[in-house]
Amino acid sequence: MYSVPLLNPQQREVCGTLMKAVDDGNSGLFFLDAPGGTGRTFRMLLILATIRARSDIAVAVASSGIAATLLEGCRMAHSLLKFPLNLQTIEQPTCNIVKNSAMSKVLIAAKIIIWVECTMAYKRALEALVRT
Repeated sequence: MYSVPLLNPQQREVCGTLMKAVDDGNSGLFFLDAPGGTGRTFRMLLILATIRARSDIAVAVASSGIAATLLEGCRMAHSLLKFPLNLQTIEQPTCNIVKNSAMSKVLIAAKIIIWVECTMAYKRALEALVRT
């Protein structure tokens, strides 16, 4: 991994856990919640760069425009994942992504989807992505 010597032991452990899950092909949800100034963005950039350096696909989405500017290639979650406008009123929402579209192929091939500030998103938005 790039810049690993710059990580402190706790950061190294987090990156190692995520990269092991990616390398083993284990799907799952991981939440990285830490106070400002603890290197969250640095770790996300490191993981994205490492996966992309292997010529694999790493998708980055964010719940806010400010967060989207922090990561290279990051887009707003509602724009990229095409959530329905009535997300809160649908019993079991899904993303409005056409089954054989280019975006569906990217999401299927992605080794990791990093959602910055996912705790700021509606619960149903996360459920819609999982369901899709």
